[in-house]
Amino acid sequence: MSSPRPFEMQFLGRTQDLLSAFSQRYAPNQVEARFQALEAAAARMGTHDLAAFHKVFGHKTIAPISTLMKVGAELVAEIEKCGIPPALALSALARESLEDSQQRSTGAYHTDFRLAQRVAKLAAPGLNESSRVIDVACGAGILLAALTMEVCGPDRKKTAAWFRNSVFAADLSEVPLRGALISLAALTDDMNALVEMRSHWVSGDSLLMDDQVWSAMAPEGFDAIVANPPWEKVRITKHEFMKAAGDTRHYGADTSDVDAAALTNERKKVASYSQKLTARYPIIAQGEPDLYMAFLDLHLKLLRPGGKAAILVPGGLIRSQGTEAFRRKILQEASDISISVLDNKARFFSIDTRFKFLAVALTKAKSARCRRTPIKLLHESGTDTGLVAAHSATIGRTTLAKIRADLTVPEVKSDKEWTLFCKLNENGVRIDRPGSQWQADFCRELDMTNDRPSFLSKRSPGAMPVIEGRQINQHRFGVKGYVSGSGRSAVWNSFQVGSSRVASQFYIPRAVCSERALARSGQVRAGFCDIAGQTNERSMMAALVPAGVVCGNKVPTVLFPNDPSEDRLLVWLAIVNSFTFDWMLRRVLTTTINYFVLRGIPLPNIAKGGVPWRRIVGHAKELVKLDAAGANDKNWQRIGWLRTQMDVEVALAYGATLEDLTLMLDDFPLLDRAQTSLPNEKRSTFTRDMLLAEASKRLRSLGRLKRQWAERVEAASALGAYAYTPSEIGASEADAMGESRVRG
Repeated sequence: MSSPRPFEMQFLGRTQDLLSAFSQRYAPNQVEARFQALEAAAARMGTHDLAAFHKVFGHKTIAPISTLMKVGAELVAEIEKCGIPPALALSALARESLEDSQQRSTGAYHTDFRLAQRVAKLAAPGLNESSRVIDVACGAGILLAALTMEVCGPDRKKTAAWFRNSVFAADLSEVPLRGALISLAALTDDMNALVEMRSHWVSGDSLLMDDQVWSAMAPEGFDAIVANPPWEKVRITKHEFMKAAGDTRHYGADTSDVDAAALTNERKKVASYSQKLTARYPIIAQGEPDLYMAFLDLHLKLLRPGGKAAILVPGGLIRSQGTEAFRRKILQEASDISISVLDNKARFFSIDTRFKFLAVALTKAKSARCRRTPIKLLHESGTDTGLVAAHSATIGRTTLAKIRADLTVPEVKSDKEWTLFCKLNENGVRIDRPGSQWQADFCRELDMTNDRPSFLSKRSPGAMPVIEGRQINQHRFGVKGYVSGSGRSAVWNSFQVGSSRVASQFYIPRAVCSERALARSGQVRAGFCDIAGQTNERSMMAALVPAGVVCGNKVPTVLFPNDPSEDRLLVWLAIVNSFTFDWMLRRVLTTTINYFVLRGIPLPNIAKGGVPWRRIVGHAKELVKLDAAGANDKNWQRIGWLRTQMDVEVALAYGATLEDLTLMLDDFPLLDRAQTSLPNEKRSTFTRDMLLAEASKRLRSLGRLKRQWAERVEAASALGAYAYTPSEIGASEADAMGESRVRG
């Protein structure tokens, strides 16, 4: 996964260079010199006296005031060119520099100026100079600065009153609080207001702070809370421990040379802190404690009835198993809830661009009987200057509880999508229903880390191939073969449709496998790749796994004890690989498919032995044979036809209409990228056209509509397009067929 440079840093590069050049002149006091240069810039912006500022806040001036004011003027000039609001730019420049390992261990990913402004807009309505607001993990104060600008605007008198009465803050140490003071000092010339405000701030671990500290600040509770709390579980892994110790490594690299004694000692410290947190915040005890959930619990305690919180949190809040208790708490205690879904494509943070997170705004209910409004769900994206809302939906709380027993919130983008999601759920059956033949036995047969010492790099007598996630695709087992390398740098080849085979990176002796893994490896079962994404070409990748191989932990396998027949496996594969199921999955998916996720998606009511069942089984059995029957034009066309027939059977069993299918297929824009497009069209839509053409026949659509899809299919077929072919494989197949036709 890529970790991009944060977007705002490209605007502050010249300013950073100026700061570095100045601070290096004052080694070994470079940190102090940097702060004083920024304080000089804040004095320029706020038009207050720098010498007086240093005196009242106890800073020993490191250079002549004239020198500091000169560099402050240079910094202000550069900041004014960058397009970031000056006070927010100062906050970004005043942050502590964190290495990647420190960010991972503390969960401290600094708030981008665009997110700060969005959080401020969510929290600001109704606030005034008599309100009391707080950020209990404020860092360099960018959220408080953005909120001040949103509430007070350019009115300096109002800003001074706001600082005196309203702005409270806390952080682990005095260092980030000094940065926060710099950013806010840029907004006022009133030194007394700054002194009064700073007297309200405290340093220490907010999560373990005595309740009296908070009640002294706001006896009746806070009117608003703004927050970007740490996003990290209270745990330590070998990989992160070794990185923190200075080891340059990639995820998946060998960890056998770890300092076991030091790791044990560090884990004891973490375990002790975890126990303290769970004793204080019992709601986080489900699974591994997560810092952001502890902060959320603290926020709800600190808000007064009717108070607002605007918080940046990971997407797991609305879809993870371990956050169910918190979802219930929020739905019970909040009268109004707004959830904005965002990803990191706009480079808000130095984390993977696909990472999903949320901007949550909630109002604490004034009483147990007050009205709870529906959830407002937004999908927003970043621009160079802010955020824009692209989609929205209104989700009723009662309906949500009815179709999502765990209260996970599906990421629907419109009221139309919400209606469709509800319909598909209501027409399906849950796999955990008592006595159901769909009750599944999921198994992780091997652990790729713990079992790694037993792995062999070459096939040997008595050893089985180890199957990894990349070897599984839809209805295809053995879609890729290992070539060389290890971890994320490993090289794999893709095999054309029709020529799948097992070419594994690792093998494991049967003698070292667990009894369950051995029993599992002796039978045919279904397996799926548990690493997925909402915006991938396809999300669910499942195939029939033959006997004689054993699957790694990224390929959970599935059996149905109430009906152990192979037909049951084949029908399940047809369902989960369908567009209808995949569309529902993408509404609730993070980056991993597990039993918790699959249990929450109902399957269509396809009766065993009925006509749809028999059709699907026949098509699925033929698919299995064709994937090892050779790579040629005839087989590829037949595979596309079979996949289309199964997809339509599943969609009809869910009660989907042609309009529903059209809406669902809009969610798969990466299909057919390697296929030839129709004349005057930018990309191929062959798979979509095939599916809609067949569905229109089965649903007895109007003749004109049927002809439209049929004509598109005929035209694309004539150009050599193949449906249901993954794009990374499709190009090589087109090349192969081109060579074949030339030779012919």
